Amino acid sequence: MIRLQLGACVAIATGVFVFAPEASAFNELFLARGPLGNLKKSDIAIARAEIRNALETGADGYVHTWSNPETGASGTVIPTSTVTKNGMRCRVTDFTTYAGGERGASTWTLCKTKGGWKLTN
Repeated sequence: MIRLQLGACVAIATGVFVFAPEASAFNELFLARGPLGNLKKSDIAIARAEIRNALETGADGYVHTWSNPETGASGTVIPTSTVTKNGMRCRVTDFTTYAGGERGASTWTLCKTKGGWKLTN
């Protein structure tokens, strides 16, 4: 299991995510290339909130969207299935990000731990 926090997952998927301690992990997941490199702090804050909502309460298959009218960045978060791994509740989730005229997409599995959502392989 890759022990990256949710913040890193959003950073990779959209560019960034949920709780402050998880922000550095999200950053590890997001590359400086493509749309993720064009995300602003305000984009990341908006994306994190919607990612948290999708993981915590979203139904499998439901499309969650986020957008920042100030920058034009946007994205989707789609939990596609809920599974159990090593006794943890996990969500397989599709992420799409649009920023700086570029589009990025990825799929990640995140598991809920005592410390928050963690990225797994």
